[in-house]
Amino acid sequence: MSTNSGSKAPERRAVQTRPDPFSWGELGPWAGRMQDLMEQMWSPALGVGDFAPGGELRETDDAFTLELDLPGVDKKDIEIDFSGRRLSVRGTKTTEKQGQGTLRHTTRTSGSFTYEAVLPVSVDEKAVSASLADGVLLVTMPKATEAKTTHVEIS
Repeated sequence: MSTNSGSKAPERRAVQTRPDPFSWGELGPWAGRMQDLMEQMWSPALGVGDFAPGGELRETDDAFTLELDLPGVDKKDIEIDFSGRRLSVRGTKTTEKQGQGTLRHTTRTSGSFTYEAVLPVSVDEKAVSASLADGVLLVTMPKATEAKTTHVEIS
C-alpha cells in the first residue's frame, strides 16, 4: 500500500458575501412601521373611491386653501367635514347617459370620491368657507389663533 503522506488537505476558503444594498439591516423592524406611517400620511390625500379629483392644498401664514377639480359635480353631492386636524371631502359624480347607440369607450369619470388630508396645525372650524364655481371647489380654512402667553406676577 502506498500512502501519500506528503499530500495536503484541500485548503478551505471563507466565502465572502456582499452586503445587500437593498437590505434595511438593523433598521429592518422599523421599515414596516415607516411604510405604514407614510401610507397613513400620503395615501389619503391621493383620494379614495371610484376616482380621485385633481387639486392643490396650499398653506399661507394665515390659512390653508384647497382647490379640487370637480367638473360636473353638483354642490348638493359634496360633503366637507373636519375631525381634529383631518379634512375630509366626499362626494359623488353622476353621468347622465347621452346619445343613442352602444357606448364603446369613454374617459368620463363618475362615481364616488374621497379626498382627505391631515393639516399640520388646527384651523378655526367656524370660519371655514367653501364655494363651487366653474367646476372647482375652493375651501378656505383660516388657521386657529394660537393661545397668547400671559405673564402672571407673584404677589
